Amino acid sequence: MSTMRLRPRLRSLLFVPLAAALSAAAQVPASRAAEADRLWDTRAAGATGGTALPDPIDAVIATCRKGIVEAPGSIDLRWRLMRAFYFKGEYAAFDVASKRAIFDEGKVAGEEALALIRKDAGVRTGKPLEKASPVELVPFVTGRPDVVAAFYWASVDWGKWAIVFGKMAAVKKGAAAKIRDYATAVILLDSQLEGGGGYRVLGRLHHQTPSVPFLTGWASREEALRNLRLAVKTLPGDFINRLYLAEAMWDYEAARRDEARKALETLIAATPSPSLPVENRKTQEEARALLTSWGKP
Repeated sequence: MSTMRLRPRLRSLLFVPLAAALSAAAQVPASRAAEADRLWDTRAAGATGGTALPDPIDAVIATCRKGIVEAPGSIDLRWRLMRAFYFKGEYAAFDVASKRAIFDEGKVAGEEALALIRKDAGVRTGKPLEKASPVELVPFVTGRPDVVAAFYWASVDWGKWAIVFGKMAAVKKGAAAKIRDYATAVILLDSQLEGGGGYRVLGRLHHQTPSVPFLTGWASREEALRNLRLAVKTLPGDFINRLYLAEAMWDYEAARRDEARKALETLIAATPSPSLPVENRKTQEEARALLTSWGKP
């Protein structure tokens, strides 16, 4: 048998293990993401009211981290990691130092995801996108649910980071503009995500951001109310949507304060969702505290 006749067969034999290896590598992010989702569903185990135990969410974080080591380019694992950092910092951390460390990790994961998204979009389009903002990336990432989820959870972790480090310090670090750009990109890509999550983050940002000339002069009470109303319209039953809108109405619409008070009373009386027991109870606790701060009618 001639050498020429052997070569195609040799190439075929060599390709089989290579193809198998590539297939196995492609399955790593999916299997780790599925494991992270399974563990995410147990995050409320042992919780009391709006306070969760750290161990269940730590298991999610460990799984995501392991998956990222195995598949460094995975956006699916990074947004799940950011989501887990948010939950741990918001519901299972009890002092400022811990919250700062957790949300700082979430912020870093968001920026790592953004760098990967820029690189991938640049390679696919042949455009120099290494400095593109999330909004500028929108035309190049349409149809990518992993990207829009990454943008959303990055906006959330940046927002929580800004709160625990101080609003003015965050403004000076450019956090407000980052949150605005991430949330705006989410709205452009999928306004329904997380029950109007992009509207919720953007509305809350406009409500909570100090207006500083040359830095955050764009912050607007009108935009706060508009976006929070769009969030409630997108998912009327969402507890956080309702809380944030009621608070903004109280602050900005004096004539509608009775409506804002009634909204919180209704929220406090509502039954938490079985899928969001910790999150909903924490929101109700915040609503009670806010209602108390408003005083008697």
